[in-house]
Amino acid sequence: MSFQETQKKLKEHYNLEIPSSSIQAIVEGHAKGIFEFIENDKEKLKGGNAIQLVAEVDGSMVPIVETALPKEGKQDKRRCRNLKWKEARLCFVREVNQVTPIFYATMGDVERVGQLLYRAALRVGLGARTKIHGVGDGAKWIADQMKRVFCKNVKYLIDFYHVSEYLAEAAEYGWTSEKGKWREENQNLLKQSKHEEVLQKISLRLPIDWKEKKEEDIENTPVEKCYRYLDNRRDQLDYKDAIEKGLPIGSGEIESSHRYVIQKRLKIAGAWWRSDTAEWMLNLRVLRANNDWDAYWEYLKIAA
Repeated sequence: MSFQETQKKLKEHYNLEIPSSSIQAIVEGHAKGIFEFIENDKEKLKGGNAIQLVAEVDGSMVPIVETALPKEGKQDKRRCRNLKWKEARLCFVREVNQVTPIFYATMGDVERVGQLLYRAALRVGLGARTKIHGVGDGAKWIADQMKRVFCKNVKYLIDFYHVSEYLAEAAEYGWTSEKGKWREENQNLLKQSKHEEVLQKISLRLPIDWKEKKEEDIENTPVEKCYRYLDNRRDQLDYKDAIEKGLPIGSGEIESSHRYVIQKRLKIAGAWWRSDTAEWMLNLRVLRANNDWDAYWEYLKIAA
């Protein structure tokens, strides 16, 4: 709900007339306080002895505005506005048999995401022997951060839907007939962790000199892109093991979480955020998603 809508609701339900600018100042003030609270809240980070955790990471774009004064010497001293989109990164960790995860989000870099991912894991019981099942798209930084913070305890899997998209595009380009059947056959092979067979089938439609081409200098065909995508991620395609253990093979959970944790507030019509304010608002949204309101109010009482 926007600050203007909040103003209308307060008038409608409580007959309170509060300027939207005041509402914005109060909300953003608490959002900053929540950011500090989350940073200093070590009580929940004691870890535990969970056996199996599920961890997912994904990003989505939020609207950012940057303001600056014109360069010296210009007569016009009005601020210059630069509007752009920047990635907000959301992560969660939950126990395998639980439906409610612990979220964290940031506008920061990938190292920051890794730190928050580890923090979330501690909150749900990460221990020395805990196994982590990671799921995400093919972005290299996600797999890298999973390995950095969880080391040998993590097994990372590429979202099956993303892999299937590459297969579908390859089928459209390289197979004029029975392309649907070809795609389904290879999807089934992947679910049996027979990715070597899938790569062999794709290689039948590759040009003879495809390995000699430089990726940065050419426009790869969908068949080549599919082969490279799978070939570069051979250790992230063990779908059979995940299915047998009842673990997710798709990242739909984190992708849908973006809609109600981040986008519902930060991506509303007409809203543009400064980077620091966006970071604070992300923490406010995370606090709400994690049901940590009472802990925050108690923190304010102690700090008063």
